[in-house]
Amino acid sequence: MTIHEPPRLDAEQDAALAGAVREIEEAAGGQPWALVGAAAVRLQGIEEPSPRLVLEFVTTEQALRDLAAMLQAEVGWGRGEYVAAPRVRYERGAAAVFVHGNPTFHGAYVSLTPIEVPSLWDARAEVAVRGARVFATPLEWELLLAVVLGNGARAAAVGAHLRERGHDGRLLIRLMREGHVGAETEEAVWGLLER
Repeated sequence: MTIHEPPRLDAEQDAALAGAVREIEEAAGGQPWALVGAAAVRLQGIEEPSPRLVLEFVTTEQALRDLAAMLQAEVGWGRGEYVAAPRVRYERGAAAVFVHGNPTFHGAYVSLTPIEVPSLWDARAEVAVRGARVFATPLEWELLLAVVLGNGARAAAVGAHLRERGHDGRLLIRLMREGHVGAETEEAVWGLLER
């Protein structure tokens, strides 16, 4: 899907995002990668307040290692409250950039590993930013991820946006099946869309 609306970032954020995307795209070659999280949501037209621009990307572990070599950066292991993965962290202008290689996002009861969800990669949104093609995870994925991680504010905002603008129900079904989520998670996702 191609997004034709102008992104909701300022000029400094656009420059940081475009630069980071060019680096990741070069390192990844033909391997999948995508912008994920708050920046992906914001780029697709949903207000996502953030005190500082954080750009988070997901890709394969090999693409991550190639990026680290290209940037002469170290690959560290990140195990936070919500994500576990080898990662590279660096600064790009005003943005903190986190690139996760084959991450697993951990919720209270469910975990999601994006690389193992084929439908996610086919459904990435494409947004042009300063001549760079930014591939962002689709809002349907961001809704599912917000529900899994217990991020109620983001889930409500994305759910409201999808209710107003429409959503791809077949994509949601595939994402949930390929992500192996349970009935409770499915019901929570559909509940946000059927209010």
